[in-house]
Amino acid sequence: MELCMIGAKDISVYVRKREAILVDLRSEDDYRDFHIRGAISVPAKQLSCFMKRADKNRLYIFYCQHGSQSIQEGRIYARRGYRICSVAGGIEGYVRLLRNGRNL
Repeated sequence: MELCMIGAKDISVYVRKREAILVDLRSEDDYRDFHIRGAISVPAKQLSCFMKRADKNRLYIFYCQHGSQSIQEGRIYARRGYRICSVAGGIEGYVRLLRNGRNL
């Protein structure tokens, strides 16, 4: 499987359909400070344990601070047969949309 990329504006479409699990790869402290509604916290250092129990039929949307770590981790798990998307620009891209008045 290949890693797919989505924009921050597309997150709500996937989450509303309940077909995706939104995964915040940042630290637990960063997650507590601010996260995308509906996301679960799975810091990157704990991702391998989480993914061992993950259903390969579900879609997982990874995001991090800027987008690079979620791309890197996403590629690994996509190659292992998981359905993975990464949020382009990470949570910073999401916050930019919020600041610009986009209703997410």
